[in-house]
Amino acid sequence: MRSLYAEFRRTWRPDAVFLRTPDGRCWTYGDLDRVTADLSQRIRAAGLMSGDRLVAVLERSPWNIFLYLACARAGVVYVPMNPRLTTAELGPAIADADPALLVCDPALKQAVVDMLSPTAGVRTLDVEGAGTLLDLPRADTELDPDLDVAHAAAIVFTSGTTGQPKGALMLHELFVAKARALGSTLGYTADDCLLHTLPLYHSHGLFMTLHCVLNAGASLLLCPRFDAHAVVKRLPQATVFSGVPTMYRRLAAEPGLRQAAAGMRLFVSGSAPLPAEVFTAFEQRSGHRIVECWGMSETMTNTANPLGACRPGSAGKALPGVVLRVVDAAGQAMPLGAVGALEVGFNASFGGYWRRPASAQPTLREGRMVTGDLGFLDEDGYLTIVGRTSEVIISGGYNVYPREVEIALDELPEVARSAVFGIPHRDLGEAVVAVVEPALASDVDREDLMRRLRSRLVGYKLPKAVFVEPSLPLTELGKVRKTVLAGKYRNHFTIGFD
Repeated sequence: MRSLYAEFRRTWRPDAVFLRTPDGRCWTYGDLDRVTADLSQRIRAAGLMSGDRLVAVLERSPWNIFLYLACARAGVVYVPMNPRLTTAELGPAIADADPALLVCDPALKQAVVDMLSPTAGVRTLDVEGAGTLLDLPRADTELDPDLDVAHAAAIVFTSGTTGQPKGALMLHELFVAKARALGSTLGYTADDCLLHTLPLYHSHGLFMTLHCVLNAGASLLLCPRFDAHAVVKRLPQATVFSGVPTMYRRLAAEPGLRQAAAGMRLFVSGSAPLPAEVFTAFEQRSGHRIVECWGMSETMTNTANPLGACRPGSAGKALPGVVLRVVDAAGQAMPLGAVGALEVGFNASFGGYWRRPASAQPTLREGRMVTGDLGFLDEDGYLTIVGRTSEVIISGGYNVYPREVEIALDELPEVARSAVFGIPHRDLGEAVVAVVEPALASDVDREDLMRRLRSRLVGYKLPKAVFVEPSLPLTELGKVRKTVLAGKYRNHFTIGFD
């Protein structure tokens, strides 16, 4: 098969704008072709062959994107990593990836050298496109060679919020097929311009959004970082924005949002569940309904709300080519409205986990991946996510889905966000507990909060304790770090156990 670059390239006009930055720099698709060809040949000059890994630990800039696409053209597997990770976090992931070459920001070179095997090389690349990577000669090698159907384009290390991160192998074929399915669902055309503020080492920022742009021959405005005020100011220059719930919460509080968003076609949310109150507040203040999607690092996007028919609290419908099933523990289909485990199939293969034994690979049932997520489908095919199988709380013999309790909490005006999890309890086995972050200028009265929850939830789902934190710990993409909170409050009920 052809690489993802070669597949997407068929839609491009060389003189069309591909990427702009707020400071006025601009690259056309013709420029993209030349820059990636140059980088691809230099990567090959470093001795990398098809299938070798290149780890990138780079500051955010257009050169992240150029290097990724250059790797795709060379058949080299791109492994992006967060430059903000500590040495203790980066070291194991780099060792696991076993790269032939690591490309990093010049300021990080000394720190990463000690993490590499003696056979791996190190080159630098800064935000201006300068560095020792450019000191390499250009190898006289073929660009865009044919690839095996199972050839990986990237390895994405999962977030590790529930354990040691694993490297998900992302195939060229899967990337192309998912970009086409999502791009068509979201209505992408060459006239679109994506305002981009997401991290470039994460599936949402580097793959989901970028691939939709490339597939349509659209353009992107790459901002240095997410800043709500700056985003609102730049919305008139774009037609599409893709973000995470935390971003939308902040954008909804910005003055002038409705006027700035008047020309926008689409707002997309992913990476974490979008609270219904954030959906509603953003619609009221911007005039737009957010299109929520659901996906995984291993599978990319699986569902999206249909344009013009978005439902708050729902992850939408299966994308074209996606098979979505809700099943019980035995793999039997659950009735509509009943919570079960989610299985996802697609017309392109999943790559599995890098260098993991068969016992640690994703579980497949008739070609569908058992995702570990829990949810239910309604009669119209809309999916609602309620949590993960690993998060289910078994309290006094009853199953409690944390997301259901969080939704009830988040609907209360004094709660900005919440986290629900189980901790050990003498009588119940596990007790449901909640940690809430107060809304701005609000106080949380625990007794009043519990009184109102009793009208929304059956008794066994009610938190046995409610804790208040000024702010909940979040990942960079806005997911609550429940493991941190569970560790802090784990012994709340166990003091005095025999």
